[in-house]
Amino acid sequence: MAIKQLTVFVQNKKGTVVSVTDILAKNDINIRALSIAETEEFGILRLIVDNETAATKILEENGYLIKTIDVVGVKIGDKPGALTAALNVLDKANIN
Repeated sequence: MAIKQLTVFVQNKKGTVVSVTDILAKNDINIRALSIAETEEFGILRLIVDNETAATKILEENGYLIKTIDVVGVKIGDKPGALTAALNVLDKANIN
């Protein structure tokens, strides 16, 4: 299933992630998934939320640079090899 992912560009400094999550919580936006990639200077916070339109609007109003992209969400079983099986389906369909 295609879902929206928010990419939030942030400074790599103490308190930045909690600031983003606090803004979302105060606006009743639920975070369903989160990942962080960082360098010495900045971070890239990737979020799946329950209301990407509202999240984008409120974060932009608070000075964050946001990019929204479509990603594929796949539900897999909780057992060894389940992720590999799902990835093999995508690979065979020529999806990177």
